[in-house]
Amino acid sequence: MQGRKPEPWCDTAQKAVDLEHMETNRLKSSLVSVFFVATCASAKLGGKLLPVPVAFSSPETGIGGGAKLRWQDPYDKPGFADITAYTTQKVQSHMDVEVMRDSLDGIWRLNGYGEFGKFPGKWFGHGNPPEDSLASIYTPVYVGGWFSASRWLDGGWLVGIKGTLENWDIHNDHLGIHRTERFTGEKGGLEANIGIEVTREGRDLATHPKNGSYLKLSVQTSVPGTDFEWQNLTLDASQTVTFSDITAVVRGHHEEVWGSVPFWRTPFLGWRKSLRGLPDKRLRGNVAQCLGTEARWNTAIKWLQPALFGEIGKAGGHTEVWTADVNWAAGAGCRFPLAEGKAVLRVDYGWSEVGSGLYVDFGHAF
Repeated sequence: MQGRKPEPWCDTAQKAVDLEHMETNRLKSSLVSVFFVATCASAKLGGKLLPVPVAFSSPETGIGGGAKLRWQDPYDKPGFADITAYTTQKVQSHMDVEVMRDSLDGIWRLNGYGEFGKFPGKWFGHGNPPEDSLASIYTPVYVGGWFSASRWLDGGWLVGIKGTLENWDIHNDHLGIHRTERFTGEKGGLEANIGIEVTREGRDLATHPKNGSYLKLSVQTSVPGTDFEWQNLTLDASQTVTFSDITAVVRGHHEEVWGSVPFWRTPFLGWRKSLRGLPDKRLRGNVAQCLGTEARWNTAIKWLQPALFGEIGKAGGHTEVWTADVNWAAGAGCRFPLAEGKAVLRVDYGWSEVGSGLYVDFGHAF
């Protein structure tokens, strides 16, 4: 008996799935190749090579795994070169490269970052987190990066310029809360931004401080002729104090945007940096504010530091945010100082009102 011929739409769907798998496998192959080349290239060029394999699980990703390769102080000069790559259970793949050369001729800092990947996520819109069933699923394929050049001034001040160029190609299912609503950048687009950054570095060690203060103000605007015209202001401040074997950090964060803001650039709280434990970056608005504190125990084992943290935050419109409901997150983790504290591996488990997750990253959340 002759089988039934497949419907045309079935054939098209299968081709789309096959193409998606090809893109994912191509990305994974690229990640492996870059790690191999970077390891060979940096093995005999001074500094320290810090390979860190990573396994994690969070509401956004499911089970995931990857690695970070840090070349600390290349050629025995201040700075680092990072390669990070991971893939997850939810068909998410990402790779980024960051290079920072500090104290160039004693007065300059150069910093560059590039990324590409495919990272499906949820878009809830602005305000306090709605139910999961109201989320719209979007799948971006992105490539781009940024570059900054800064000059050190007296008193620990650092003043510089920063330029960003990224292209996003996005598929959106338009389900849930956004079944009929449309939002800026729903299909992606090209964004180019330029701005200034002013930093006051008063910490004894920027990557793993025990004492000192930190302040950073960043202002960016889009370059005319690209797909989006928007502006961003970000302010970060922190104070670190050590009492005996306990180091305490208090940090405040404020971010605000105006104009035609692509939805993936909307200020958010949640996931790995702010309100760890709140999943899916679901607390978003034209303004996001967060206040957090952390305490870590400097044990006799220099490479192991248990930590506790707590955070509160809110997001909303430019005027509504000041009366918006406050969300909280708290958790515990460990810090693993590497290369005499010039690098640190951070492992956190965070809880919030609507979820929890395990987060692994380089550097501190503060």
